[in-house]
Amino acid sequence: MSFTLAHLSDVHLAPLPTPRVGELLNKRITGYINWLRKRRFLHDRAVLETLIEDLKDQAPDHIAITGDIANIALEEEFVRGRNWL
Repeated sequence: MSFTLAHLSDVHLAPLPTPRVGELLNKRITGYINWLRKRRFLHDRAVLETLIEDLKDQAPDHIAITGDIANIALEEEFVRGRNWL
């Protein structure tokens, strides 16, 4: 028996919620700076949405999502991630 598997990896949902100062008082600050300087230009939500529409058209039997959904592990990112899934 065969099936079609679609695999998405490291979607890093954008846009990043605006962090509170207290949320950046740990190692998240380096991730946030990296987001502002580079990653926000790489993780385009419109591209992801286009990919999702294509997946719907292809109608795979299963979808595997691995890697990071969040960018700097803000609580709001996990809420958004659950909603997106």
